[in-house]
Amino acid sequence: MESVKISQLPKEKVSKLIFNLIAPRPVAWISTVSKEGVVNLAPFSFFNAITTKPPLLMVSVGKRKDGSLKDTSRNIKETGEFVVNLVSRELLEKMHLSGKDYPPQVSEAKELNLELEPSLIVKPPRVKASPASLECLLRETFQLGSTPMDVFIGEVVAVKYEPYLLSSQKGLVGRLGGKRYCVVDCEVDLSGI
Repeated sequence: MESVKISQLPKEKVSKLIFNLIAPRPVAWISTVSKEGVVNLAPFSFFNAITTKPPLLMVSVGKRKDGSLKDTSRNIKETGEFVVNLVSRELLEKMHLSGKDYPPQVSEAKELNLELEPSLIVKPPRVKASPASLECLLRETFQLGSTPMDVFIGEVVAVKYEPYLLSSQKGLVGRLGGKRYCVVDCEVDLSGI
């Protein structure tokens, strides 16, 4: 067992600790649309629910290695809309591949042959095979960190979901450290206690 002050560690080690110790993390597979009409699809695991009244969620998006904005950040800032698609085991490989650094004029969904469908309220489409998609309107943006990350607060304004998800999350994907993921295949129900 190790015990160390964060201030004594190099930044790379701190990142590795956070990525590997705070796990599993839910995955937000976010679809956005650029001003030019290009659909962007990228996964983010610094994501979670904030509150249900109103239904708010947050996602943190870093920058590219050269310091420029990722397409997801640019699109959300310009349009104020995004969709969080949940990932099932069947979608895991394509979700992972969509995280590569595609140029802004290239649609990851098209490159990976993913079928999209129109959303109910927002312009970005949903991933048709996703077991749940949460359509969001941007409510707030702020930056955190020494290399500022964009933190987006979105209000869920529409949702498409498989009804089984209200009683079981089996098959959903979470992010672990590195390029490792987990799939929910065991649930413990303590409601009878």
